[in-house]
Amino acid sequence: MARLPLVTRKDIPESLHYVWYRITADGKTPNIFGAMGNNPELLRSYLRLGNGLWANCGLDLPTRELVILRNAILRHSIYEWHQHVRIGRSAGLSDERIVALHHWRESGLFSESEKALLGWVDALGASDHPPADAYDALALHFDQGTIVGVTLLSAFYAMTAAFLGSMEVETEEPFVGWELNG
Repeated sequence: MARLPLVTRKDIPESLHYVWYRITADGKTPNIFGAMGNNPELLRSYLRLGNGLWANCGLDLPTRELVILRNAILRHSIYEWHQHVRIGRSAGLSDERIVALHHWRESGLFSESEKALLGWVDALGASDHPPADAYDALALHFDQGTIVGVTLLSAFYAMTAAFLGSMEVETEEPFVGWELNG
């Protein structure tokens, strides 16, 4: 059970109702935003940063989702995985590639640039000071701006996973399962 109540539009200041309208789809607000809405100013800031990272990280949509989904695996974030499986599918990722993220090193489903990227994400998940070989592999495939974008995107989703886990935010629907068998 979630540790915070899920707020509604009536719970946030009128000056921030525009934020609420942007995050509500079909009259429903994702639980992550309902929980974050307990601090409406930070919700707005979180959304601005997230939107900026999505738009400017230097990755196309499917590759961006590989990064986010791998972060969800590393941090055991059920909510993040559940949401981004749907987003990844919409971006063109097959279920086979999504599930293969659990064992990407052994999989033949990822390009060399994707493997370098996933290696960097794993290295960031293990340490704030990733080894030089992980950086060097990444730098063979991505420019400096994208390296900044990927690093900040990974850190953003680590922060998101920490929030979701510590506040025990639940998925809106039954969990899709780590192997997409839910």
